Amino acid sequence: MRRVIMGRLVVGLVLIVGVASSAMGANPASWPDSLFAERQHDFGPVPRGAKVRHKFVLANNTGIPITILNLRVSCGCTSGTASDSVIPPGKTGFVEAQMDTRNFVGRKATTLYVSVHNGTQESEISLGVASTILSDIVLNPGGIEFGTIVQGQSPTLSLTIDRVGQPDWRVVRMVSASKVLNATLAETQRAGGSVSYRLDVSLKPGTPSGTVRDEIQFLTNDGESKGFPILVTAQIRGELTATPNVLALAAPTSAAPVTGRYIVRAPKPFKVVSIEGAGDGLTATIDNQESKPIHVVTLTVKTEGDAPISGPTRTLKILTDLPGEGPAVVTATLQGVR
Repeated sequence: MRRVIMGRLVVGLVLIVGVASSAMGANPASWPDSLFAERQHDFGPVPRGAKVRHKFVLANNTGIPITILNLRVSCGCTSGTASDSVIPPGKTGFVEAQMDTRNFVGRKATTLYVSVHNGTQESEISLGVASTILSDIVLNPGGIEFGTIVQGQSPTLSLTIDRVGQPDWRVVRMVSASKVLNATLAETQRAGGSVSYRLDVSLKPGTPSGTVRDEIQFLTNDGESKGFPILVTAQIRGELTATPNVLALAAPTSAAPVTGRYIVRAPKPFKVVSIEGAGDGLTATIDNQESKPIHVVTLTVKTEGDAPISGPTRTLKILTDLPGEGPAVVTATLQGVR
């Protein structure tokens, strides 16, 4: 009888361990592999000088927050940006890879390395991008970059598209889903086997504040290279500002929370509607709910027992009721946090 009871206990323990193992995943060390369904992207044939980009979607199905610690690249021709520093459980974000093709011709492949942390473990994930850079189609410059402009302004920038060795080559269509761009394309030369176009791009005066990252697609009559994108970027500065842009905070302890403050202002009274990006040991509060031209946002970092604070860098978006105004985006750096 004793052997039967002991046998049942062993079976029960095995079942419990099995259920726990299933809940944790068959191989806990493989958690980074589940974050990106796509790890490679080929841009195909692109003009020399083009700046092409691709978003790798990060889906956090691990059940715990994932922090993007760092991005590094294998070549200076490639850069990367992350949509958020922390991806909560069940949410998605992205890592965008951008390749600058000015200094290369032919096949080019590079790697973007993404360092991630799940609260207890750090890992590095490789994302590969490649393109075939054409020597006979040249963009100058490689994209339209407005930089930072004041909301309401409508500057115009231009670039040239040159094709050599194909006298019958032409752009047959220009496509863009952007609601904030005006673009015109004009053929400027067709002689001696060369074809040239000039592209003029302007921002519409009503473009809201925030970041503009759009593409204009060009479709051609070339059977081998049917089309290519041109990237358009701008940072629209609105009436809403927040200082400092980056707030450095000391390492928190369980006994002594750390606080810092942002000053948010606009030429006319406004209310702070919400603040996105807090949580996981970080809270953000406003001085009051009144409508006024200056608000104080207090950031507090506090450890909860042994629970780790997620991420050394946190990005917050301060949303207001100002019509047509995007959020004020600020950053907090937490010393001693990984």
